[in-house]
Amino acid sequence: MATRKPAKKQAPAQKKTTPKPAAAKKAAGAPARKKAAPPAKPKKPARPARAATLAPAAEPAQLGLTDLQQRFVDEYLVDLNGTQAAIRAGYSPDTARQMASENLSKPYIQIAIAEARKAQQARTHIEADRVVVEAWNIVFADPRELVQIKVGCCRHCWGEGFKFQRTVGEFNHDREQHALKAGNLADFDEKGGIGFDPLKPPHPACPDCGGDGYPRTVLTDTRQLSPAARALYAGAKMTKYGIEVQMHDKAAFAEKLFKHLGLYEKDNQQKTDPLASLLSRITTGNANGFRPVADDPEVPDAGAPTPPSALQPRQDVDGED
Repeated sequence: MATRKPAKKQAPAQKKTTPKPAAAKKAAGAPARKKAAPPAKPKKPARPARAATLAPAAEPAQLGLTDLQQRFVDEYLVDLNGTQAAIRAGYSPDTARQMASENLSKPYIQIAIAEARKAQQARTHIEADRVVVEAWNIVFADPRELVQIKVGCCRHCWGEGFKFQRTVGEFNHDREQHALKAGNLADFDEKGGIGFDPLKPPHPACPDCGGDGYPRTVLTDTRQLSPAARALYAGAKMTKYGIEVQMHDKAAFAEKLFKHLGLYEKDNQQKTDPLASLLSRITTGNANGFRPVADDPEVPDAGAPTPPSALQPRQDVDGED
């Protein structure tokens, strides 16, 4: 009997999927579009910090100057006089000196004065170094750059036979005048000839000036002065005797420089106060502040004869009772 083979199972039919339409390709070279960023959320305002209950008291420099203190600072820069600045600022004249001392001792007012001086220097272009250089120029300037005394020859120094010498112009003028009066030049006196030059030095054998010549005052053109001479120059004025050139006081500026350089302090350190030295010897010694000196002018020399004294008996002289 024939056996039947089992029929093969058919595979399940696959589901057909419809392909989605492909997205259109971007054109070559087209810039890619960026997604727009989401709008930023507004930040919440920060909460103000709570003031500490045990915070230390604020310094005056943090609080700033009062109106009265600010006026004091402004007035102090005028003449650097604390008492007058306090009075002008509005303090009572009776307590102005005390208040000025107190204000100048406060650190925040000192800072305010320093800052105000820096601002003043920036506005006026005046600095301490520039002032010191100007004072230095005045002290070490040569006054001969402003006024000179030059000594030249006299009229007889270089004349023929030490006679009166004329310039060329004077000689021609005198000849013309003589010709008009006398009618001829036969008896015209040429004296010492021509060629007088006041810039020549004196002749040492001149009988008229004795070789000393004659001095004359020469003023320098102020447009051609050196920096030191410009600092020394203080102006000019016309007097009945001529032009007077004024100069700054070199001694006053030298004293200011000495103080700035501390030269007076060095001199004071080298000196000792006699009273202080005496008190020091009394307190550190044996209560005797007077010590013998090496060369006492009141003590006679050992080899010198002793002068007679009324307290010593004198020798008897023969013939006296």
